[in-house]
Amino acid sequence: MKAVLLFVALVAAIPAAAQTGTEPRVWMEVSVQGHMGSDSPWRWATNSLVRTRNGAGTIDFMAGWVAANRDLTQRSAAGVGYAFGAGFPDTGFLREHRFVQQYRWRADVAGRVSFRTQLEERFISGDDAMRIRVRERFRLTWPLAASGTLRAVVSEEVFLKINSTARAARGFDSNELFVGIGRSVTPRTAVEIGYMNVYSPVARSRTRHSHVMSAALAVLL
Repeated sequence: MKAVLLFVALVAAIPAAAQTGTEPRVWMEVSVQGHMGSDSPWRWATNSLVRTRNGAGTIDFMAGWVAANRDLTQRSAAGVGYAFGAGFPDTGFLREHRFVQQYRWRADVAGRVSFRTQLEERFISGDDAMRIRVRERFRLTWPLAASGTLRAVVSEEVFLKINSTARAARGFDSNELFVGIGRSVTPRTAVEIGYMNVYSPVARSRTRHSHVMSAALAVLL
């Protein structure tokens, strides 16, 4: 446990020392999901997200979405979803409608390894066209206690913009690296908290590192 916390602190400190233009942020997420029937391969899910900048001082982005996913095998699932988001940059207000298609695969080997591919169609106010984005995430968890209620979590997600619009050029969008701890509070409720480093280009000659304290609550009904 102490070694994992020390590693998290080191990961957080290294980019802060090496990069300029960094920014502290807080991200909070709540997700709820359940089966559409006792023997159904279909699952429903809802998520809500709040993100801040300037530490926790300013709300940066809020979103809520719903999704339907179908188990394809014991290890894989595919689904579709819709999200509505609101951004609050210093320059004004942005509204976003997002449609999502995704595929997930997982395997249990000492811990759990999972891969997720998402395709997003994003309609953002003030832009002249739909933005298309692909997200690829790798996630690894492994137990830290014999009971299995405490686990370490590492994930890496890469975001790529497929097309260009008036306000966004095609190419690399951002990268999110998360290192944290997860704990099962009840058999159907779990929390995760940790550090996330978000790297993204702001302009052609500038990039930004965001140091994020990330917390998530997941509920299975």
